[in-house]
Amino acid sequence: MTDARWRNIFYLFSAVFLIIFAYLVISGRDGQVITLVAAFVCLLASRFNDVVKFKLSGSGLEGEMREILQEARATVSQLHFLAEEFSKNILWSMQSHGRWGGTSPENQNNMRGNVISTLRNLGVREEKISEVVSVEYPYIDFDYATYVTRSLGGNLQDEERQKWNDFFSADKRKGIGYEPKPDELEVFLKSVNLLEADTRERLEDYRYFLKHRKHRRPDQWDKRLEHS
Repeated sequence: MTDARWRNIFYLFSAVFLIIFAYLVISGRDGQVITLVAAFVCLLASRFNDVVKFKLSGSGLEGEMREILQEARATVSQLHFLAEEFSKNILWSMQSHGRWGGTSPENQNNMRGNVISTLRNLGVREEKISEVVSVEYPYIDFDYATYVTRSLGGNLQDEERQKWNDFFSADKRKGIGYEPKPDELEVFLKSVNLLEADTRERLEDYRYFLKHRKHRRPDQWDKRLEHS
């Protein structure tokens, strides 16, 4: 069998182990690190022929060692990249699928924690982890806009009802990315006399998340579906 075919076989095994890793993270099961180590070993095995090409002369050995170390560093970088991409897809899937009646906030928090913990155990830099987590932000921003206006508007009549319908019309609010920002929401809610103390607090929660990318009142955020 040719070197290229062996290499492709080990690449395939590596991809399979990474798919298993993604499943383990999503389901919160043990064995995540072991699976990633197996993927790493398969990536190294794909370069086995390079490893056995040592020359026993001093200069030759040094040169081969340097080349192999460079290959190892490249392989680790590839593993980090694959782990980051799989993690992004896990968090994206968690946020974007099953928007109605989907997984609970508690399960989402656990899944996110598992993803971040695994990346840290792999030695992925914090700025890269932040990039992974950022795939959730468009969905959370959308949910915050809904969170601010929950249970509002049901008793509006006449002109104020028409204002509400116009503000939230399908032509303007086409989905993720088209949600109103806090200042826009505040002006609108004042215009229809719906800016009560609790709504102001939720607006501040929304502003805080946009600015800091963390929750101002995580306990209230986790309870948001209880009052929907």
